[in-house]
Amino acid sequence: MVGLLSALVDFCRRHAGRVLLVALLLTVLGGWFAADNLGVNTDTSKLLSPDLPWQKQGAAYDAAFPNSTSLTTVVLDGKSSDAVEDATAALAKALADRTDVFKSVRRPDSGPFFNRYGLMFLSKEELAQLSDQIAEAQPLMGPLDADPSLRGLFGVLGQALTGMEDGEASGDKLTGPMALFAKTMDSVTAGKPVPVSWGQLMTGKPPRPEELRHFILVQAKLDFNALEPGAAASALIRQTAADLGLAAKGVTVRLTGEVPLEDEEFASVSEGAGTATAITVVVVIGILLWALRAPRLILAILVTLVVGLVLTAAFAAAAVGTLNMISIAFAVLFIGIGVDFGIQFSMRYRAELHTVTGGVVPAHRPVANQEALRRAARGISGPLGLAALATAVGFYSFLPTDYKGVSELGLIAGTSMFVALIANLTVLPALLTVLPARGKPEAAGFAWAAPIDRWLAGHAKPVLALALLLGVAGAASVPFVRFDADPLDLKDPSKESVKTVKELTSDPLASPYSIEILTPNLQAADALADKISALPEVRQALTLSSFIPDDQPAKLDILDQTKFLLGPILDHAASLPPPSDDEERAALRNYAEHLRSFLAGTHGASLGTAGPTLQAAIEHFLASPGSGDVKTLRDALLGGFEGRVDMLRAAMSAEKLTTESMPPEIRDDWIANDGRARVSVFPKGDMKDERQMAAFVAAVRKLAPEATGAPVSILESGKTVSNAFRTASLLALCAITVALAFILRRLRDVVLVVVPLALAGLYALGTSVAIGLAFNYANVIAVPLLMGIGVAFDIYFVMLWRTGHGPVELLQTSTARAVAFSAGTTGTAFGSLALSHHAGTASMGLLLMMSLIYVLVCTLIVQPVLMTVLGRGHGRA
Repeated sequence: MVGLLSALVDFCRRHAGRVLLVALLLTVLGGWFAADNLGVNTDTSKLLSPDLPWQKQGAAYDAAFPNSTSLTTVVLDGKSSDAVEDATAALAKALADRTDVFKSVRRPDSGPFFNRYGLMFLSKEELAQLSDQIAEAQPLMGPLDADPSLRGLFGVLGQALTGMEDGEASGDKLTGPMALFAKTMDSVTAGKPVPVSWGQLMTGKPPRPEELRHFILVQAKLDFNALEPGAAASALIRQTAADLGLAAKGVTVRLTGEVPLEDEEFASVSEGAGTATAITVVVVIGILLWALRAPRLILAILVTLVVGLVLTAAFAAAAVGTLNMISIAFAVLFIGIGVDFGIQFSMRYRAELHTVTGGVVPAHRPVANQEALRRAARGISGPLGLAALATAVGFYSFLPTDYKGVSELGLIAGTSMFVALIANLTVLPALLTVLPARGKPEAAGFAWAAPIDRWLAGHAKPVLALALLLGVAGAASVPFVRFDADPLDLKDPSKESVKTVKELTSDPLASPYSIEILTPNLQAADALADKISALPEVRQALTLSSFIPDDQPAKLDILDQTKFLLGPILDHAASLPPPSDDEERAALRNYAEHLRSFLAGTHGASLGTAGPTLQAAIEHFLASPGSGDVKTLRDALLGGFEGRVDMLRAAMSAEKLTTESMPPEIRDDWIANDGRARVSVFPKGDMKDERQMAAFVAAVRKLAPEATGAPVSILESGKTVSNAFRTASLLALCAITVALAFILRRLRDVVLVVVPLALAGLYALGTSVAIGLAFNYANVIAVPLLMGIGVAFDIYFVMLWRTGHGPVELLQTSTARAVAFSAGTTGTAFGSLALSHHAGTASMGLLLMMSLIYVLVCTLIVQPVLMTVLGRGHGRA
């Protein structure tokens, strides 16, 4: 192999111009092909094999309910239930009108169905009490329905005062509304309007938490040609909310769900990437200048790296087409090992040039340059070839796993090792022929490391014993290694979509950790839901039947009585012409004068503190600049009135409800086109606790093995990935060992490569457990990287040792210098990842840095002492 690779280098040296021309042509064509055919998919659900049973169950559910996929969840919150309800209705209608952008717009917890049947989900006692409360509010509601203005409101309040003066009414029912109106008027005067809740006025009860939050589920037409396919739709939602003035009405609008989460994840991965990349390039070039001290050498290495990276990207485009969040790391792997190959060759070339010229500037540089390249090729092509082969075998060992993300990474990275090898044995020698190193050649090793070499040789056994003891400790920690399969933990926690979905995890009715089950029909769904609801781990299990109120005849009777009491309000009598601002301001002044005289009279005390408070609020408002903002006051006092009356009219039209008469917007969410029915199960425990999630999933799947949903996916993917890496790591280690045994043909030499590699892995695992760093979808690439860089570094020293170099001088060689600076350049790239805003990428960078440090320690310290203990190397590489 050495002879063949050396001949290849010599051929490229002799035909440098043609080689570079071919390389340029291949790079241009490869770059064009990759740009047109290589995409990125940030969907973590696509990282695992679709043939896994639980993946098939999830796909079957998505096929049955296609409207449940690729959703944007719009979350609306406010301090007033009226404002949130009206804002949700207005925004949903505006979005539904944009059929050019949105395929479907649904309101899962509000809308026409809930307006009509919502009251029937109250108990009979609660509904009767509500009916009485509405009847008491009817005298206020009737006139306002005909004149929903400040003139109408304060006209009604004035009539109430007259009734009290005549002894025909009492003030006990008036104090609450007056106090509420006063509070709102003060907020308007202060410039921070707090709208009146007419729902609270009608029911006499404060809004429930679920009434202050509503959802809109939007399925947009995604633009997959854009880096963020849902960005345009999300921007339109936000702009529509702004155009409707929802923020001014005290309603916040946030976006979460599958589409915004994926879009913002890509944005967080990209955020600051340009700056980080620029800094990394500058630092890497600085390290290369420090290591090689020859700008031409650095240029040659970087050009070779670009050629290899582009060709690898072209191969990825042809082999997989779309990169995932794991396989996209092929670039990091290639740069790390590709730069290493380039540094190894260049360091050897520098060392040979120093030998050929005797350390002085030669008179015939071309002749010296040619001889140095020949010697470098004979000395380094064998180690590089073996390193590339062993590293590729390690990467290819991940191909058989069910973890598609790392399986594709293994295919691309494994092949890229051969690309890197060929590029560094063809393009790099050609470039060094055209751009030979200038300046005075110098020895490339670390002369100052001689005392360290001697100390390690003199203390080999104690150092090795300590290394093995630490390895045993690392092995003992393996059972405690944790895999965090929750994709939320990979995302940037500062992003709106992430913060929102994490907040929803504490909402029992909006938890993203529900389990979904497909059953043959509704009868089977109801029977299963009854069984599951009895489980202690389950809060509730819903089916379409959950939307059928119980005790319907009795509740409909109560609604009929309420309908009779409301009378003409339900008929929506013709409204009076709207007054002007001046007329409404005059109505305020008239009522203020009436209230002042009433409070001074004999009945004034009957209003308690509410009367004087409202009197003061009106006077402050009228005394404000411009005699007050009448429009803002009208919106604050009456903005929610008409919406609540419309909802009341809808509620009074309720009829007996059955599953057959269920409206399509509800039925389609629970019954598939083929009649299969959905059961949605909500957890009782904290789903951020892995043990509680596991208990929840186990309990439900015991009754419904075909269950799917986020908790099932999280647990099953964690098991799949953990098993895949356990199997693939052992397979990779075995495959590398077999390959080394076949090529090196000496058990001792194989041990010298494998033992430091295994110890580095154990150290990394032990440290991860100690600092609480869990493995996840992103940082697991540390394992193949450890295999790749670790085996390459170890092979270089073993091959050098076989030529006769003793362990007492290894740190003084050009190989040691090349390994150290190669680790420095790779570590710089990893360090930039650790600074990412994306939590998964940051953890990837941290684990990669830690693994690289242990690889370097085991290569530069453990391997030399192991060589000393096993005996001096001999023979030819």
